[in-house]
Amino acid sequence: MFELDINKIKEQSMQFVDTAYKAAMDIADKGKNQLDLASQQNRLAKAQRQLGALVYSLHKADEENQPLVDKYIENIAEIEKAIEEIKARMTPDEAAAAEAAEAEQETEDPNDPTTYHDDPAGLTPEEEQALADAADRPRGETKECPVCHADVDADALFCNHCGAQL
Repeated sequence: MFELDINKIKEQSMQFVDTAYKAAMDIADKGKNQLDLASQQNRLAKAQRQLGALVYSLHKADEENQPLVDKYIENIAEIEKAIEEIKARMTPDEAAAAEAAEAEQETEDPNDPTTYHDDPAGLTPEEEQALADAADRPRGETKECPVCHADVDADALFCNHCGAQL
């Protein structure tokens, strides 16, 4: 007749649970790496935009503030280092998927007005002025600089008017 071996069933169940746990943890780690990478890439893009807006506004005002520019460059270097550390933790498959996603983002659409183009020719003086005004305007939520009381982006690291650290 059929004999039930409880210990054998229990052992097989524990092996199954262990295998499922390991698989779930692997999936969670992969998802965390992808999420961390996307977060750092967004931070990098934002820091680069802020640096560009700062340099542009300084140029338009015929001013220089190299220490402030250097702070932004240091911040960008730290973010790039964090991205490389995340990529080093990834499996080859994860890294390949991340590279493909990054390459897709870098592909620019010539008809997309928000895409950067190397050739700025063809801008009217009104368009140039609109760009200059946009560089000086905060984007989205703002906060007040404690030093000069200018409105700056809520996530800005430094005031783009006086250079104070926020």
